[in-house]
Amino acid sequence: MNMREFERSAATAISYLFHPLLMPLIGFLIINHSGTYAASLDHSLQRFISLVFFGLTFVLPIAFIPLYYYTRLIGSLKMQDRRDRIIPLYITLIFYLMAYLLIQKTQISRIYHNFMLASCLTVFLVLVVSFFWKISAHLSGLGGIVALIVVLSVFLKADLMLYLIIAVLIAGITAYARLRTDAHDPLQVYSGFLLGFGCVMLVFLI
Repeated sequence: MNMREFERSAATAISYLFHPLLMPLIGFLIINHSGTYAASLDHSLQRFISLVFFGLTFVLPIAFIPLYYYTRLIGSLKMQDRRDRIIPLYITLIFYLMAYLLIQKTQISRIYHNFMLASCLTVFLVLVVSFFWKISAHLSGLGGIVALIVVLSVFLKADLMLYLIIAVLIAGITAYARLRTDAHDPLQVYSGFLLGFGCVMLVFLI
């Protein structure tokens, strides 16, 4: 394997490792380890919320992907064509809304509610944009994570500088990976990050 092939393989691995469907769960874990009042969940509630985030925002949306492919709703499992993303995004949005409604019924901090609502808004806007243009869902998710850390740091005075540095580095590496695999052009990557960042900031500021 030459260097060019190695770089593409590494970029593909990074794209899978930081898949956008993992971002709600990562956001939950960040809130839960933020050292703020929002982190004070009892173990049973913590397990329940973890299962909601993991099951409805990752496992079920991922489980449907082979079905989309075998029923020819998408042309490729990688969904490189923006039109291949429309139905998966639509179904994912339904699962995200279910997660939001379930979390809203629990007696936990509104930080969790707001973050899940922002995740729903991000998926909805990525879906709308995908009818006309291809935008990076990976960077939308990571933009949301960076914004969440900023919100926790600024408004709740959480000491999350290390988290912020790591999140920004991961966003940069993932942006490079998406460009390296020719999944997106630079404008699509930057737009994705700003969309995700903006959705989280908007929900928490209104």
